[in-house]
Amino acid sequence: MIQSLIVIALVVVALLFWLNRLFPVHATRLKAQLGIARQTAPGGAPKKGCNGCDGCKGGGCH
Repeated sequence: MIQSLIVIALVVVALLFWLNRLFPVHATRLKAQLGIARQTAPGGAPKKGCNGCDGCKGGGCH
């Protein structure tokens, strides 16, 4: 009985791993529906110089 539970648990883990690797969009959607999606920081820290524009690369303005 315990062997069956271990096998089922391993199969579920493998299924989730390959679902995430082969179908990342669907896996992300499934995680969001289950409420276990990874939380991302909104916007991040503002960049210095150029008032935080995205065109800056490295040191100076574009």
